[in-house]
Amino acid sequence: MRNEWLEARQNDPVRTQMFYAKKGEITGEMKYIAEIENLDPEFVRSEVARGRMIIPANVNHKNLKPMAIGLATKCKINSNIGSSALSSDIDGEVEKALVSQKYGADT
Repeated sequence: MRNEWLEARQNDPVRTQMFYAKKGEITGEMKYIAEIENLDPEFVRSEVARGRMIIPANVNHKNLKPMAIGLATKCKINSNIGSSALSSDIDGEVEKALVSQKYGADT
C-alpha cells in the first residue's frame, strides 16, 4: 500500500509525517487517513503539523495500514494477543483474538 508513497520520499533527509506536514505537504498517508476518518486532508495535515494528531508510519514498515490518533479521529480499540512471561494459554489467546475481532478492535 505505501511502497509508492515511500519511494517518492526515499531520498529526503527526514521522512516523518510531521516533517511533511510542517512543510505544507499532504502525504499519501494523510490522504488515506482523511478518507477513512471522513476528514479534510488539509485538516489532517494541519493537525499533524500542530502536534494534535499523530500518524505512526515508520518508513521501515512498508506494509502497515496508516491510522491516526488525535482528538478529531475515531477511537481506536487495541487488542494485545500473545503469551507473556506470566502466562501462556494458546486457546485463551485465540478466544481473545476472536472476541476482539467481533467487537471491532482495529489495532
